[in-house]
Amino acid sequence: MKFLYILFLVAGFTGTGFGQRPADSTFFQPRPGIPAHLKPIERTIGPVYYYGGKRLRSPYSLEIPFNELDDPEVNRKFRAYRTLVTAGQLVTLVPLAYILTRPKGGYVRPRGYWAVYVGSIVATLGFTIIGNTKVRQAVTRYNKVLADARFGFSVEPLPGSGHAALGVGLTARPRW
Repeated sequence: MKFLYILFLVAGFTGTGFGQRPADSTFFQPRPGIPAHLKPIERTIGPVYYYGGKRLRSPYSLEIPFNELDDPEVNRKFRAYRTLVTAGQLVTLVPLAYILTRPKGGYVRPRGYWAVYVGSIVATLGFTIIGNTKVRQAVTRYNKVLADARFGFSVEPLPGSGHAALGVGLTARPRW
C-alpha cells in the first residue's frame, strides 16, 4: 500500500558533526516506547497533510502513524474527528428522510423542505469544520511528542589515531 511508502520524512534540523553518524543511524533513537521510523506530519492550508514528503489524500491516512505513536490524547482527538465526520455524513441524509417519511400522496411543503435541506448543509459544514479542528489538534500533539522525544548518542573510532569521537544528536523543530 501507498501508506507504507509514506514513512520517510526528515524530522527537521539534525546536528551532525565530525565522527557522528547521521540522524537515521541505529544510535539515534527516540524516547523509549516511540517507534524510531515515525516522521513528523506537515500541514498546509486547509485539511491537506504531508507525511514522508507525499501528500495524503485524506486525514484518515493519518490513522497509521497515530496508532503507532499510541498517545492517548492523539487517539482521543482522532476518534472525535472520525465521529464528527460520520455525524456530518449522516446529517446529509435528513432531507431524503424528510421526503420519504411523508404520507403517500401527501404534499411536501417547499418551505419546510428547503429549511430541512439548508439546515442539513449548515450542520454538515459545522461538523466538518469542528472535525478538521480536532484532527489538526491531533497532528499538533503528534508532532510535539515526536519533537520532544528525538535525541541521539554515538561513539565512533577515529581512523589511525586509536581515539574515539563522541557525537550527540538532537532534533529541533522551529516553532513559527
